[in-house]
Amino acid sequence: MSAKGPSPEQQADYLVRKMEQTIRDNRTVKGMSFRTWQNSAREEIANAIRSSERRYVVHDRTVGRIILVAASSLVTIGFWGAMVAVNRAYGAVAAIIALVAGATLFFVAAEWGVKRAVGNWSVRKRVERLANIEDLDRRIKRMEQEMQKKHDALKKKMEDMEA
Repeated sequence: MSAKGPSPEQQADYLVRKMEQTIRDNRTVKGMSFRTWQNSAREEIANAIRSSERRYVVHDRTVGRIILVAASSLVTIGFWGAMVAVNRAYGAVAAIIALVAGATLFFVAAEWGVKRAVGNWSVRKRVERLANIEDLDRRIKRMEQEMQKKHDALKKKMEDMEA
């Protein structure tokens, strides 16, 4: 990854300070609700991850473009060199060089496309896993609420039976 961004430790320290400030700003007699803190923390962490991913993507894209331009330049030079060499009876060597340069360009472009497809697949899978986790979390909370209601109902029944 590019060295332009803050280190993970610096980012974590910043997030901790920002969350501390959020808690202090929202302090009341009862305190900050957990739901408010959770939403604020989720937003800050998501922003930090987005920023980090954005820096990585820009860096990766730049490196890929530099490689593509370099390979294209070599292929172009090789092609015109082969044309000149054909006139001088060295056509076979020049053609092989042009073929190798073209194959290199092809494999670089193919690798770039495969990496992009795999990256998109990984993103979709990560989003799917996170959605499953959130769904599971909602179901657990719902079950907890149902269990609490049953507990309260049974407790009331027992109190009624004792009285």
